[in-house]
Amino acid sequence: MGNFLEKFSLPDRPQGNVPEIPPFLDELPDNKLMEFYTLFMAWVSFAKADMVLAEIDEERAANDLKLTEAETLIGQWSDKEKGDTVTLAKARRDTKQEVVEAQRLYSEKRAYRKLVESVFERCERGAQVISRELSRRISLSPQERRQGRYTA
Repeated sequence: MGNFLEKFSLPDRPQGNVPEIPPFLDELPDNKLMEFYTLFMAWVSFAKADMVLAEIDEERAANDLKLTEAETLIGQWSDKEKGDTVTLAKARRDTKQEVVEAQRLYSEKRAYRKLVESVFERCERGAQVISRELSRRISLSPQERRQGRYTA
């Protein structure tokens, strides 16, 4: 992370909450539509960065869980339960407090990542809808756009 932050910065959280697409997007004036698109893109950038950080945290927690499980299994294998089957040894391991805690932490990190991913996808879809509306407006001839402003 240090190398990354030496060269780049993470986007700041935009003001307010994640925006919602207005029901009559085609009625927004061009400047408001562009502001709305810019806001959505800020949320896309922020959510994507947070999702990547959440993925990194989730992967670390998964690795910590595997390490804790392995250390616990190895530690108890040298105990008096040498006659245990692998299945029984793993069951004993999975009930140890440090393994339960590592599993809980991993589940928490995974859930957070999935939630952030859903916010990112929602923002990305919203930005795509607004982009399509902007493209539609750009494709109108200048005369149609001028006429539309005065006849509405």
